Amino acid sequence: MTSQVMGRILHSEDKLTVQCSSGAVQTLAPEPLREIFLHCVSNRDDTDSRCWVRCPSQAPLLLGRVCRTWRFVSDYSPELWSSLAVGDSHFYRLDFEKDLEATKHWISKSGSRPLSLVIHYPGTYSYGALLPPILEFLASQSWRWMEITLTVPSEFEDVILAPFRTGNLPQLVKFDSSITRRSSAEFKLSSAPRLKFLHHSGNGQVHVDFSAGPHGVKRIGIHHSENPNVSLDDLFICFNHCPLLENLSLPIFFGEGRKGLPRELPSTIELIYLTHLSLSFSKGNNPSRLFDRLFLPLLKSLELQMAIGNTVYPDWPHLQTMFAHSRPPLQTLRLRHVPMTEATLVVCLWFISSLTELELHGMRCSDTILESLTVDEGDTNASRCLCPWLETVDFGNSWDSDFSVHAMTEMIVSRRKNASFEMGKSLTLIKCPFAFNRIRSNPDIVECMKDGLVIIGQLND
Repeated sequence: MTSQVMGRILHSEDKLTVQCSSGAVQTLAPEPLREIFLHCVSNRDDTDSRCWVRCPSQAPLLLGRVCRTWRFVSDYSPELWSSLAVGDSHFYRLDFEKDLEATKHWISKSGSRPLSLVIHYPGTYSYGALLPPILEFLASQSWRWMEITLTVPSEFEDVILAPFRTGNLPQLVKFDSSITRRSSAEFKLSSAPRLKFLHHSGNGQVHVDFSAGPHGVKRIGIHHSENPNVSLDDLFICFNHCPLLENLSLPIFFGEGRKGLPRELPSTIELIYLTHLSLSFSKGNNPSRLFDRLFLPLLKSLELQMAIGNTVYPDWPHLQTMFAHSRPPLQTLRLRHVPMTEATLVVCLWFISSLTELELHGMRCSDTILESLTVDEGDTNASRCLCPWLETVDFGNSWDSDFSVHAMTEMIVSRRKNASFEMGKSLTLIKCPFAFNRIRSNPDIVECMKDGLVIIGQLND
């Protein structure tokens, strides 16, 4: 259809005269020229060079300055105008009236194509009444939104996030927002039935409504929220209603008005596509009933932060239950203040032999864990080796941990020797509150460091 329209115009009484100096350019028909333009724009590597609406040195504005034919082809190629960026990090370069005028111009040329927008007005300045007209106009086009990358101050979030309340996001696939200052953002998943990616960064009460039924979202990330309005019940509904999840990062907050888990739970909660899970639980939240039921057979990365306290729960074996049930190909495990004994931790590690990175914070460790990680030299096929692929170990900064020189040395050296087998790797990094100067001169440790081992201990080590 586009080529037919261009053909009719080219052969009308007002036929455009080609004024390009290049003979090759003159011979190109509009359709292949359009394909070249689209290919060049869609393969830009520099993400900072996206189509800023008032930048004449970038396509498609630049194309119209070459010759009449190029201008004609670019003007009648709505795909070229459907991906745009507005705003600037530098306040002195902003001109809100021109931004609004240029944005309307781009939108008018994009036809009815789905829109990919970058909206960048960081909250380091006071925009007053200058910014809302731009945001209101862009929000009026929400029925065409496909991909949105957004940075605005919190005083304008109601304007630009309104489509999540009105349910007018039928084509939205990706939404990445950063709200500066204190935010109270709310995202209703049912408003965007095709949404696959939701990421939000901002301080304040952030809420994601999962309650409307099954949804095909694959990635959800809520970060830097000081007082998230996401409860244990919300997490359970998320698990139930988002079966295609591949990546989930949520802070769970306990407080007034937050719901706990329902009394009745299914015997198994399956998320068979989930590969990355990061959850942080505030004081008063105990997700034990969820972890007792989770089946995560593809999980590769788990980050768990808890504030339930060792005095209330001296041991938390529910992670062990999940690992035993799922047997996931886990590669990264980060535990922060999870009330778990060393014995329980060791059992957990037996279920995740694929582990390459282990990070522990707020957990008292001793020679018990080091001895468990030490490879038996008589085990030539590493069949009894705990986590044979482990490369980095970080015991955090817990000064309650107590490691002996002998156990530390044996563990490090044994894993270097294990690397000579087909089923294992040597350590590349070990970090813990240990005085490594006591073993640095050991010939075996020297060899390990020559092979690339990095050791980070006490500040004065």
